[in-house]
Amino acid sequence: MLVNGNTDLYNRETEEYIVAYIDLLGIKSEMNKGNKEQQLAMNKLYNLYTHSIDTTRMIAWEENKEINFKIFSDNILISRKLSKDNDKRKLEVKTLIYCVAHFQALAASDSVGWLLRGGIAIGQLFVDDIMVWGQALLKTYDLESNIAIYPRIVLDSTVVNEVQKNDELSDFIRKDFDGVYFLNYLSMCHFYGEMLSSGFEMIQENNLLYRNERIYQKLYWHMEFINRELDRKNEQKDKKYRLKFSPDYLIK
Repeated sequence: MLVNGNTDLYNRETEEYIVAYIDLLGIKSEMNKGNKEQQLAMNKLYNLYTHSIDTTRMIAWEENKEINFKIFSDNILISRKLSKDNDKRKLEVKTLIYCVAHFQALAASDSVGWLLRGGIAIGQLFVDDIMVWGQALLKTYDLESNIAIYPRIVLDSTVVNEVQKNDELSDFIRKDFDGVYFLNYLSMCHFYGEMLSSGFEMIQENNLLYRNERIYQKLYWHMEFINRELDRKNEQKDKKYRLKFSPDYLIK
């Protein structure tokens, strides 16, 4: 078949989507470990993805049916086409935000013990079973690779504007010390301190062999964010599950 043959009508078009691009941190180092460790990491990653997809599909929201998941190595793209109708659009944005927040919360818990960073933006996109193309993909990739820095999912101004219109989603936005807006994935979590504390211990164990200033900064940001949000939820009265660095991790 010729590439420019008449078997293809060339009628594909981009449409407006809300898109999340996510990178799981530290997975490349897992790929360089021994076969047994690689297999454990691969299985954990596979289960994280499939559990998140299955959970999204099980929730009986009409808007969930059209969420797209694209997984490649340690990256995931989650997207949802947006309507022109304002009421439908609010639900579609909510669907994507909830899905990404659930994914990030699960990754940070003791079920997985991994950090991630990424970006969410609204823009033009084409996606099917073969390819992904469009401005929204470029936006989210730029947010993840150049803006996020810390284990946070950065919100593009297009997303901030949409979320601020919906009182139900307002708590999902946080403004960081550098003026960057990011996703507060703990908005939907309650009494999650024990799982996050145990997850942080796992994260430190996973990074013992790769300790350096950059990794320490990422873990410190995560620790401060979690403790701050748990305090805000008034779930840290006895400080029992307050995240802290273990002595082993701090050994020089």
